[in-house]
Amino acid sequence: MFNLLGNINYSIKKKYSRIDITEIKEGLNCLDDYIILKKNNQFDAYDRLCNHQGGKIISKENSHICPLHGWKFFPETGKYENNISKQKKKYVIKDNKIILENFKYVPKITKINDVDKNLSIRFFNHAFLQVTHKNFSFATDPWAIGPAFNTGWWLKYKTKSDWLEKLNKCSFIYLSHNHPDHLHPLTLSKVNKDIPIVVPNFKTDSTGIYAETLGFKNVIRLDFNKEYRYLNSNLVLSILKSGDFREDSGIYFSAGKFEGLFDVDSNMINFLKLPKVTLFASSFAGGASGYPMMFENYHKDEKLKIIHRNRKFLATRKKIILKQIKPRYYMPYASFFEEKLNRDKNVKKINKKISINDYSDICKKIKTELLNVIENDEYIFKSDICIKKNNIKKEFSNDLKKEQYLNFYKKNYSKVDEEYIKDYFLKSQFNDNLLLYISLSDDNFKKIYANFLIDFSMKEISFKKIAEINNEKLKLLNGKRKLYINCRKESFLDTIYNKQPWEDLLIGFQSKITRFPNIYNLKFWYHFTNIYITKKNVRSFTECQNCEKISQYFDKLIT
Repeated sequence: MFNLLGNINYSIKKKYSRIDITEIKEGLNCLDDYIILKKNNQFDAYDRLCNHQGGKIISKENSHICPLHGWKFFPETGKYENNISKQKKKYVIKDNKIILENFKYVPKITKINDVDKNLSIRFFNHAFLQVTHKNFSFATDPWAIGPAFNTGWWLKYKTKSDWLEKLNKCSFIYLSHNHPDHLHPLTLSKVNKDIPIVVPNFKTDSTGIYAETLGFKNVIRLDFNKEYRYLNSNLVLSILKSGDFREDSGIYFSAGKFEGLFDVDSNMINFLKLPKVTLFASSFAGGASGYPMMFENYHKDEKLKIIHRNRKFLATRKKIILKQIKPRYYMPYASFFEEKLNRDKNVKKINKKISINDYSDICKKIKTELLNVIENDEYIFKSDICIKKNNIKKEFSNDLKKEQYLNFYKKNYSKVDEEYIKDYFLKSQFNDNLLLYISLSDDNFKKIYANFLIDFSMKEISFKKIAEINNEKLKLLNGKRKLYINCRKESFLDTIYNKQPWEDLLIGFQSKITRFPNIYNLKFWYHFTNIYITKKNVRSFTECQNCEKISQYFDKLIT
């Protein structure tokens, strides 16, 4: 079905930064774009691009931290706090200047020309696109009905009524990763199981395994940075990895003269080795995290400041990528979710997102046309012309009401099996200097059905049911770290009965978190999101990359 053409080709351009050597003193030097350590006239130079998600490392009061997710870097050792090494920059000294060598890598996919055939891209919802050409059509990440993330996420707009008909006619479906807003089991349950499913060949094969558990008979794993030609068509595609250790991806493809890059949710797609394309499509809005809304150690004003900072960072990072690619067209997508249930109205009020129009200025500056998929849902590309259409005659699909989904969900996960819960934790094989307190509560986190205390600090895990949990008393307890999770009952039961990732409880706004001290418990969240789960649900293959934490140090600076 796919013919391997070989590795994707790259053009390489050298770039240089020049710094006056007299500006570099003995010891540590914190410059705008570099951190340079001088010792006995020897230099160790590092750029400020964080290896995790591309944030700019900030130096303040002898600390060097990415303010997005708190990665702490030590120039003296060349390593982060989690023992990941940062590569030194190569340099030469000439004319009393340090000349730092950088490389710009630009991928260039093979083009198989045709007689200027039309290519159509239609937006159905969220990250659900359909690319159609004379000899092929493929869809991406279909989420068309129902909720995601434990009923915390809902499609902001209804899906056009012909979505299933079009999806079942596709040559294949591409699934970028296994988050439920991209690999959506309910939507995929409606799809013909004979349709080929294309997934990235992740290290843990999580997405491929998940697709097979849904009954798909032809799941095709494609390696990263390889070129594949679809049958005898002019479609050539390459799967590009996100620039971190999370299992996430994007798709880069050509069809005749047209080139497209859909980076979906990827952080630093292809490690910022970016192509020049006709169309760049990417998530844009942010707001896809339970931090800081669901963390009770922060008051409302602090939460608003952190959210504003994170939103500003995301928009800036996206604009930097746009400047580098300078596509002819930019299509913001993969961000159309909303907190629609009445019980989440306060989250919706606080969790402000970036709008499509917030990118209009940067697009004008780089002479890129902004495609608003809410105004027009189909774009037909022919030569240098983009024809915009809106399928207004397609009535919105019939779907169940939100309350019906919620009631069904609650009914399915109503029984609290205390023996199962106890056994679940005792078999978790997790050890840390941590006391975990859990409350199973109602929609508003008020009515408590059960409280549990799990002690992970001893050789053997202890579990017990307790009468109540008092935050003030927890705060006064010394020694062990305390993590209190007040979780909606049905979401907690769904998670542990099905051994699903605990991070979904945060992403879906299903838990309120209190921490003493107020630091991120990395080992706990990694273990219960990537280790103690079913294989299909793995999100990251190394602990250091499941980082939801924001540096508490920098949070205190902005509050």
